[in-house]
Amino acid sequence: MAKRRRNLLDAVLADSSSAVCVLDGERRIRFFSPGMEQLTGWQASEVEGLPCTRGIADRGAEIDLLTASLLPAMPVLEGALESLSTVLPRKNGSSVKAQLTFLPVLDDGGSVVRILIHCDARRRGNTTASLSQQLHAEVTALRIEFRRRFAAESFIGRTPPIRRALEQAELLRASSAGYTITGPSGSGRRHFAKMVHATGTHSEQSFVPLDCRMLTAEQVVMTLRNLRQLAESETATHKNTGTLVLLDAHLCPREVQSWVLDNLGDQLRQARLVATTEVDLQTVVDDGWMLPDFHQLLDTLQVRLPPLHHRPDDIPLLAQHFIQESARTQETSAESLSADVLREFQFYRWPGNVRELQAVVRQACDNSFDTQLETDDLPFSFKAGLEAQSLPPTPAAGEQSLDAILRQFEIDVLRQTLAACNDNKAEAARRLGLTRPKLYRRLKSLGLSSDSPAPTAGNDTDDGGGT
Repeated sequence: MAKRRRNLLDAVLADSSSAVCVLDGERRIRFFSPGMEQLTGWQASEVEGLPCTRGIADRGAEIDLLTASLLPAMPVLEGALESLSTVLPRKNGSSVKAQLTFLPVLDDGGSVVRILIHCDARRRGNTTASLSQQLHAEVTALRIEFRRRFAAESFIGRTPPIRRALEQAELLRASSAGYTITGPSGSGRRHFAKMVHATGTHSEQSFVPLDCRMLTAEQVVMTLRNLRQLAESETATHKNTGTLVLLDAHLCPREVQSWVLDNLGDQLRQARLVATTEVDLQTVVDDGWMLPDFHQLLDTLQVRLPPLHHRPDDIPLLAQHFIQESARTQETSAESLSADVLREFQFYRWPGNVRELQAVVRQACDNSFDTQLETDDLPFSFKAGLEAQSLPPTPAAGEQSLDAILRQFEIDVLRQTLAACNDNKAEAARRLGLTRPKLYRRLKSLGLSSDSPAPTAGNDTDDGGGT
């Protein structure tokens, strides 16, 4: 082991381009080589002096994820040589898979005074890391991706309603109060809640969404009960619910509301209860569906997200973001969109809102082989929706009373029956289950012409009468 350690140390120090950093006995970064600067994008002056800890600061900076990924395991602190695969975040928001080798340097008394970390982004072989180290690496990778996707700047928009929503998000990050996000489906309600969670005081705890539209009352209550039991039995921070989101809360069953009020009082003081809804929850309370006490849990702040067609200035920003996202994740060639595409995007009403725009841009990027999206690249579903939107609206039927609707229906039935019987009144009456006198009275009362004289009352065997 000592020979392997010396050989590794000599090889690392001999290569001036190696990606190396050195920690002191308190796990603070004391040296950050040019190779590490090139690999991660951070300068030594930004990193040196920072402690490597498992916790991540509430501000959720990418550099905190870097220091967390460089944290050595307990065997290293006790003098053992360890190696593991992990994911290192980069300053530009991306990440890189790497093999980290931890080489502890001991003093004469056997205490660790320095830890040299050699990073090899090219090696993908087997690792001697323990299961806990591998899990730590995987969790770090997931955190990097979650923080990148739901960073403060990930919610894109500059129109006044979006600017106001982002100002409210800034207040919510430092708070534990419940709040409501009101807006149409696809407007970014769930993304907003994840952004507040990822950048707020509950970021180290779990984010749990429950869909009130899809789940039954029994399923929701069972899930809530399991979350409460998990929080009571586990001390791990990430196993405690930090944010509980009720999707489409205006459909939340009353039995779920009552269970939350009766059983989650203490837990809700530690966690944050968030609701997404398409309607104002006060109207649901007024209708008698939502309990007033349950509404108070969500009534601290209301964030309103408008439909996409109410924020046309944000469409080019969002479209460009989705183009860049597609280029990064799907390696598509498009880098921008043409003026014709932008004109159609801003004319379209986007019934699916931001979610629909994202899907259209992704499909267009898949169809494109150029650096700019053109109208020919747009998917058929979008073109069909745009064409349907351009058609004149169907004239709305005027308001009619029930009597008028029934009268018109009876006229249509009588005309169709007479036509089928070649205007034979006797046959028409038989088919309709009427006596001839009643048929004549109906024709007369409805203003339909009749060339036969009305029969005498003695021939009328119908006891129902006419109108």
